Amino acid sequence: MNNFFKAFRFVITTHLATLLVLSVLRLAQYFYLNDFVDATVSNPVWPAFVRGLWLDNVAVCYVMILPYVLLLFISSIIPFFNKYVWRTVVTVVIAVLSVEIALQAANLQYFKYFSNVINSSIFEWTEEAGTAVTMILEEPSYWVLIICGLSLIALFDIFIWKQSEKTLAGLLSEKTVVNYVDRLKIFVASLVVIGLCMFGIRGRMGYNPIKVSAAYYCDDYFLNRLGVNAAFNLLNTYIDNNRRENRGLNLMDGETAVREIRHDMQRGTSDVFVADSLSLQRHIKRDSSAVFAEGEKPNVVIILMESMSAKLMQHFGCDVRMTPFLDSLWNESLSFDNFYSVGNHTNQGIYSTLYGFPTVLSRNAMKGTDIPTYYGMPNVFVEKGYSTSFYMTHESQYDNMNAFLRTNGFKHIRSQEDYPGDSIVNSFGVSDGFLFNYALNELKTMQQPFFSVLLTISNHPPYVVPDWFDAHGWDAEYAIVLYSDYCLRRFFDGMKECGLYENTVFVFVADHGKIIGRPECEVAESFNHVPLIIHSPKIGKRTINTFCCQTDIPSILMSLLGIEYDNLGFGRNVLDNPTSSVVYSTDGMLCARDSSYLCLIDPRSDFRKIYNIRENYKELASGDSCLILDTLLRRRFAAYEYLVSHKKTTLVK
Repeated sequence: MNNFFKAFRFVITTHLATLLVLSVLRLAQYFYLNDFVDATVSNPVWPAFVRGLWLDNVAVCYVMILPYVLLLFISSIIPFFNKYVWRTVVTVVIAVLSVEIALQAANLQYFKYFSNVINSSIFEWTEEAGTAVTMILEEPSYWVLIICGLSLIALFDIFIWKQSEKTLAGLLSEKTVVNYVDRLKIFVASLVVIGLCMFGIRGRMGYNPIKVSAAYYCDDYFLNRLGVNAAFNLLNTYIDNNRRENRGLNLMDGETAVREIRHDMQRGTSDVFVADSLSLQRHIKRDSSAVFAEGEKPNVVIILMESMSAKLMQHFGCDVRMTPFLDSLWNESLSFDNFYSVGNHTNQGIYSTLYGFPTVLSRNAMKGTDIPTYYGMPNVFVEKGYSTSFYMTHESQYDNMNAFLRTNGFKHIRSQEDYPGDSIVNSFGVSDGFLFNYALNELKTMQQPFFSVLLTISNHPPYVVPDWFDAHGWDAEYAIVLYSDYCLRRFFDGMKECGLYENTVFVFVADHGKIIGRPECEVAESFNHVPLIIHSPKIGKRTINTFCCQTDIPSILMSLLGIEYDNLGFGRNVLDNPTSSVVYSTDGMLCARDSSYLCLIDPRSDFRKIYNIRENYKELASGDSCLILDTLLRRRFAAYEYLVSHKKTTLVK
């Protein structure tokens, strides 16, 4: 047993020493880059270090799993220590930990230069390695950091190696343990220790493993990133970039696509584009669609309804009355008959609706470890003096929402972590009813004007219908739609009761739909055809028949509010400039459709089909209309890929 405890003590010492060094480097980063801290906002600093230690432990556990397994677990099976194995393992561990420390040290200067944590973009320097090395060598200030960093790593390596040799000497001096009871005890203890290390790698007990969202806790860009471990960030961004869904599609030349989209957007508008000809940034002035007086600032509440397909509403032909509230609201609001979600996932609905950018297949623009920056409605509302808040039912780390939303305009975020434990009904957190009640209580006291987004979840399996709710004996899949609609009504009535209704614009839109009935072809229309309802006493009643999608919401809403702003997204105000087609995607297909035809392309294969919608989705060979849709599809997605890869999704002043 003594051998085990000696080995364990060494491994733990190495683990803790690494965490200490990484914490020291984080402290150095805080003081070295203190100018990055927003002095006008009072945010506590200590959470950045606590959360940083948390992520550091994840990164260290990835490395330390090797000695935990080899030096502890295997020793319980083979009751002796071989000095060559020991030194090999220790050498490997020291080398990898030194790299982690070096990355954290290098992050001081990297962040100062790029305003971001070290990520996979450093691999792009391999083509210009000579230039990068020359730049470093020729800058004296870099040498101070390099010398300090190398000295710290050397001291760390020497310390660990000495501890290793001291431990090894003690192990070799001990007699070999042959007692099988002791070996069993060591085996069990090793399993426990390794289990704890595996938990450290996962980082948390929740539904999702730890993400960089864990480091984000306030509205300060620097403090949120201070807690991000450089090695963790580098590894995860590299993995993100090499996922199949994130690979480029090469549909057409990106620059050409952007220019053509700009040209198309300028037709019929007075929009003023920025000088950069390869950006969609344009200045939008107040126009004839405005229904609010200049300077008037109503509250805005967007409700993103989980899986609310248009086909669930009686207005769109459903023979069962599952959405009585939405159907009643439809006839009292600005409503859209031919509205489509850009994708099939919640994350896609969020950033398309809020920022006006499309989605590509199953790609998740929110999930990147290197948090992408988008300029959209939340940013505009902050600039106009609005309070911004986002309410979700589940964990804030789901799809990296916490980090993404805080980076892109939201100041106030509520999630499962904020709700009492007894309110959690399934793996996706609280019910819609709880979410709406919680949000309503906060909105009553929130500084006005406010911009708030509520993301529902109940209409997502596993369905949990409350026992008290009268579901008419329906199956859970249908009963939950009725319950979700009921919760929407209660929230809407609650806003009236507390006096917020008259000065609030409500936007009811689905994040995406769901498959209902038999799909018409490879792509089920019910998955993307969703309702959009914009309601306010001042907006009035009107039904819009033009084709549009979630990327158009910022343009439509800002126009109604009469806000002058900069738009970087793909949307347009279809109230004044209607369109005859819409482009969206599923996990496997890129889609473009109009009133007559549907064009489908799988860019990862040679698949391409055109269907005549009016003739019961009859497959066609070709035609001018088909070619137009094909071109629209390729242009839109190629332009999006170009804008994202060239960091043109953020505001240029």
